[in-house]
Amino acid sequence: MRRLLSLAALTACAAAAHAQDPASEEHALSANGVAGEIMDIAVDHCRRGERQEALAMFDAIRAQLDPPPAILQLILDMEATGCDKAPVASNGAMRVQVSGGWDSNVSQGITARTLVLGSGDNSIALELDPSYRPRSSTFVQVSSDYSLALPRYGASLQVALGQRNNFEAPDFNLRTLSAAAAKEFDVGFGVLRGQLEASHVWLGERAYQHSESLSLQWLRQMPTGAWLGTFNSTAVQYITQPLQNATLYDLGMLREWRIDASKSVNLGLSVQRDDAHSTRPGGDRLGFQVQGGAVMLAGGWRFQPQVSFTSWNSADVFASGLLDVKRRNRLRQASLLAERPLGPNTTLSLEWRGRWADDTIVLYKYQAQSLSATLALRF
Repeated sequence: MRRLLSLAALTACAAAAHAQDPASEEHALSANGVAGEIMDIAVDHCRRGERQEALAMFDAIRAQLDPPPAILQLILDMEATGCDKAPVASNGAMRVQVSGGWDSNVSQGITARTLVLGSGDNSIALELDPSYRPRSSTFVQVSSDYSLALPRYGASLQVALGQRNNFEAPDFNLRTLSAAAAKEFDVGFGVLRGQLEASHVWLGERAYQHSESLSLQWLRQMPTGAWLGTFNSTAVQYITQPLQNATLYDLGMLREWRIDASKSVNLGLSVQRDDAHSTRPGGDRLGFQVQGGAVMLAGGWRFQPQVSFTSWNSADVFASGLLDVKRRNRLRQASLLAERPLGPNTTLSLEWRGRWADDTIVLYKYQAQSLSATLALRF
């Protein structure tokens, strides 16, 4: 009752101001402004499911404030909803993906046969164990994720579980578990999406890595394409190698150009920082990534080629007295994805990926290629 009395007082004051001089443009603008302010309060009540207060305010605005057509239309739209409180959760959806393929280097093994320690006359070449060499394998992978919208809070939740078995290299089997929460905000000049995520990875039968991340994405759609800005902060803990623990930061921008209804191209640039938590060999890292890609529709297929180049340098030498060089890592990646819907809730994907890593430390120089076919089902 106290709320309704306050609302009546507000509308009465606004109506009195409007009645002082109906022919005055200044008073008309003022009255519309007051109507807009009261309308904001009424809309908040309606969205919170406070039906009685909201409908009383709508009636008072319409009867006493002579609101402009835009506000009248909003009143009609809100009244049509009945001001029922939005459900806590809705639109649950599950996706299951089954894939199989071949990977030339599941272990990220290296082609070098020796490692040179020291320098000059004091150098010594050590023969590397065969376990450092690349291991190829066929694989099968099954993953599932479940997403749930939370309309009352304008947010969403997702949990995902995946398992990959490498038949010829079972000690490199992967299992992943992750959970994420996201919320979108309309910022006037685009949409801002924030997400929190936690994930855990098992390698073979052992816990391997845990991470927590915060990401922000800003998207602005235009008739000619889109802008996508991203910021990511990820803290990574390596359970079996704690010296590698670090926090990674990535700030980037991607521009998409829409050529026509069936083709688009994109180009992106990001800067990266990798802060070591402990005495990781080489210390902190600074780098950047450039990427480019395209999307093309043809013959019922969606083709997506993508290339990227990542470069980073370490702040310190890798191992003083043994490997007196700073790490300079250059990674080139390329992929080609072809997707085709097989039905309303079924999609077939074929993908090729290539990775070529060059590093001043031969232990981290490797190359790999993979081929896979994936069937995705949505429920």
